[in-house]
Amino acid sequence: MKLVKLTLENYRSFGPEPTSINISDLTALIGTNSVGKTTVLSAIIKLFGESNNIKRSDFHLLNNQTPEEVESNYFKLEAKFEFFKENGDPDDYGIPIYFENFIVSEKGGNPYIRIQLHATWQKSYDPEGSVDYRYYYIQCSEGENSEEHLKPINAHDKSKIKVIYVPAVRNPSDQLKNASGTILWRILKQINWKESDKEAIKEKIDLLDTQVANQQGISTVKSIIADQWKNYHNDQRYSNANIKFGSNDLESILKKLDVEFTPSHTEKAFKVSDLGDGLKSLFYLTLIDSLLELENKAIEEITSEVTEEVRILNIDPPAITLVLVEEPENHVSPHLLGKVIKNLKSLGDKPNAQIIITSHSPSIIKRIDPNQIRHLRIEKNNSKTVVKEVLLPPKDDEAFKFVKEAVKAYPELYFSSLVILGEGDSEEILIPKFLTLYNNNLDLIGISVVPLGGRHVNHFWRLLTQLAIPFITLLDLDRERDGGGWGRIKYALKQLIENGVDRDKLLRLKNGQILETQYLEKMHEWSLDEKGLEILENWINLLERYNIYFSNPIDIDFMMIENFLDEYLMILKHNEGPLLAIDDKTNKRIHKLSTDDKNTAAYLDRINDSVRKTLKENGGNGDTYTKEQKELMIWYNYFFLTRGKPVTHLQALSLIEEQHLKDSTPDVIQRMAKKAKQILNL
Repeated sequence: MKLVKLTLENYRSFGPEPTSINISDLTALIGTNSVGKTTVLSAIIKLFGESNNIKRSDFHLLNNQTPEEVESNYFKLEAKFEFFKENGDPDDYGIPIYFENFIVSEKGGNPYIRIQLHATWQKSYDPEGSVDYRYYYIQCSEGENSEEHLKPINAHDKSKIKVIYVPAVRNPSDQLKNASGTILWRILKQINWKESDKEAIKEKIDLLDTQVANQQGISTVKSIIADQWKNYHNDQRYSNANIKFGSNDLESILKKLDVEFTPSHTEKAFKVSDLGDGLKSLFYLTLIDSLLELENKAIEEITSEVTEEVRILNIDPPAITLVLVEEPENHVSPHLLGKVIKNLKSLGDKPNAQIIITSHSPSIIKRIDPNQIRHLRIEKNNSKTVVKEVLLPPKDDEAFKFVKEAVKAYPELYFSSLVILGEGDSEEILIPKFLTLYNNNLDLIGISVVPLGGRHVNHFWRLLTQLAIPFITLLDLDRERDGGGWGRIKYALKQLIENGVDRDKLLRLKNGQILETQYLEKMHEWSLDEKGLEILENWINLLERYNIYFSNPIDIDFMMIENFLDEYLMILKHNEGPLLAIDDKTNKRIHKLSTDDKNTAAYLDRINDSVRKTLKENGGNGDTYTKEQKELMIWYNYFFLTRGKPVTHLQALSLIEEQHLKDSTPDVIQRMAKKAKQILNL
């Protein structure tokens, strides 16, 4: 039995239109602050918690409403639980409890139940108004009129679904008190206490009391207290005052249980209250793990039909426990977060438990399968919470594994107000550096630079569009490289169309005509002559309106040496730099060649060789590049095709004065920075 869907209607930040959230064994609710993550957890608590405590503030208000003008309101919360078959056998523990309320929507489908909470609010003389609520089974399939198929749920059935809420600030000491509702209370309630055990414990306590009372000092104290007590009253019911170790009934004894940790750096054992915040947080999760393991063993005992006399544990565990953990990263050392998530996943794998967490931490999110993530945001125009799942390519698509791993590697994109997608490591280093020249608070304003490669960037466009996260893309133009130039323009245009951009608007030419599909499909064959380059620039300018920019003419590495060659040359040591054999006897470093040396056949051959290497196999001959750009390809090959790009850029950046960096920032980067400020309203 597992919770598979939660539906919220008119509840807090969720509007009148029902919002459904698919739930897995481990589900992570993510998003920025105040988008509704805790609201989802509170809905589950309202449905299945020990106390629902429904308040006026739980009812959604429209954007144009004030609380004072609302006469009445309502909300509905629904949970759908499905019963799965494992190893060919149906889940047989929850079936007897819920069998008569099963729904099967299709032949061979898993049975499920729907439980709904209806709450209404009416204005009254009480400032908080009056609240009425009811719990129901919905005895019809989804999509049918559920109002005609309501059946009140009894308290026993509802009690078989338990909730454990782990707040962001955790104090396990509270949960170690044997009080109703605490984790320790639930653990101890699992134990099948036999009468013989109770009698044996009582005898031991009596012996201890006798031994303590026989001590001479205790006897003296007892006598004095008894004598003085009689001076104050004459009620025969309370005439004797004894000093005892404690009550000898089992319930009172269990309330005094505590946990100690040894060994310690002192001879005294540690109590839970002595632990640091991080260890307290981890021990809190340990208590939950222990409880669920005990309940799982209790279910095994029931299903194996062990007699009550032989059973170790109690006879009545819940059918499912929903564990709600807010910000599991709180107070926990980063190197332990992996272990925390691993343990939470193992809890969710238990047949009697599911885990739902909220988090702001990329360290947590990158350890969660993207399929288990639910992204929450607030719509600006109506202040309602919107929930989206992470949209990945189909599993049979070659991009599936790449995109899945990339999203896990850069989880900060989920929390960003703007994502800049780049091709690789160079963009990850250079773009933030340039952006800081225009805004020093990149982290504060929530810009993330994510190097995801141009090959599958269309999938990230789709993902970010679905999550309503603004993005800017910087692609390599790769002019004259195989697939570059016109091929890159064609790719961008086609992917924009696939992602919902109006085709007629996108492909409208200056003369008002629409570029026909047959010409778009052959765009990669279009000419790169002088007229073709002019047309290419026009399409590049058009795509910038859609936040797609190009490192022109090749990539960002080439733009850097075009603008800052002197600083890159400064990182060379005296024995570094490409060598040129002028003749059989003379070798010189390229950056030390004279004008005459640059007129030799050897130098011209070196340029041609560098052009071929830069434009790669099946690339052009460099006709669209200037003489100066072709010469730079020698350095492009040396710095970026034979050395590590990140290290090279970092060394050069350390030598560039900030004002010079700003003055010589590539034009495309300047336009991107301007667009970023527009998007963020800076």
